[in-house]
Amino acid sequence: MPDTPLHRVSVVMPLYNYEQYLDEAMRSVLSQEGVDLDVTIIDDRSTDRSYEMALRWQDADPRVRVIQHTTNRGHIATFNDALESATAPYVVKLDPDDLLTPGSLRRSADVLAAHPDVAFVYGRCRVFSGEAPAVPTPADRPARLWSGERWVARRSRGGANVIYQPEVMIRVSALREVGGHLAEVSEASDYNLWLRLATTGRVARLDGAVQGLYRVHENSMQRTIHSGELRDLRARVRAWELFLEQRGRVLSNRCAIEQAARRTLSREVVIKALDLFDGGAARSQPIAEFRALALELDPAIVRSARWRELSRRMDAGLAVATPRHSPTRIARQLRWNHRIARMRRFRT
Repeated sequence: MPDTPLHRVSVVMPLYNYEQYLDEAMRSVLSQEGVDLDVTIIDDRSTDRSYEMALRWQDADPRVRVIQHTTNRGHIATFNDALESATAPYVVKLDPDDLLTPGSLRRSADVLAAHPDVAFVYGRCRVFSGEAPAVPTPADRPARLWSGERWVARRSRGGANVIYQPEVMIRVSALREVGGHLAEVSEASDYNLWLRLATTGRVARLDGAVQGLYRVHENSMQRTIHSGELRDLRARVRAWELFLEQRGRVLSNRCAIEQAARRTLSREVVIKALDLFDGGAARSQPIAEFRALALELDPAIVRSARWRELSRRMDAGLAVATPRHSPTRIARQLRWNHRIARMRRFRT
């Protein structure tokens, strides 16, 4: 009986000045087993040794090819060039500071092959800094499946982006249908992309496996060009707005989803503003802008206890921190921390 053909998978890597992480990322990719793999590195005119290191990988392994931009085009254009370079039916975009876990490509490809209507599959992701952590042995659990619209509705009630990125494998045909990252929402382009992809098919999640490792360091985008609470909140608001403008027509329950997203984000804006008072940082932050954004998103927020608490804190003065043992502060933080912990644990 002939062997079953291996799933063809493309890993694409946008690269700019990540010489200190590139080799580790490439080892995590090229050691993957059980797939027919090709790797494309798109270098955006790095000014360090990244390009030269990428060429060495190309020389050492026929599965690797390297393309370099003639001029620096920025991260969104590089992301899209990387995704468009995929030659296989399934693609993973891996940033060079992140890592794949052993067997992750085979596990994800098995799901996409078994369920042709799934647009993308993701799993658990471990966030780390410094040395890469050990990951547990994957549990033998079936993938969890949602209709795309149900998954989007869950996101509208959660607000946060539950996907980091190295844990995701995308069906290339779904990606071709919706297009890649949007420059109009560069700070939350990945979040917007997941929402758009979910309108093309079902979404799957591997609960039993850590599929990727997401590295946090001083030069990561979340700490440089994408940093700041208010900026992040506005980016996610814009991600939803663009998603609904472009793909809302395919949602059967668009109005309810939009209302839920606006309520959720408005609540989060108020909580983030209160967090600034809790940390004694309100005086150095644009609290009035937080408040205005929350009101713009959901005028009904004025009836909430959190809004009243924020109003009291602003009336007391931006320089006055919330008392450490304030019952409202303790209760609010316990509820919020529980919600975030649950989202991060279950990626829902």
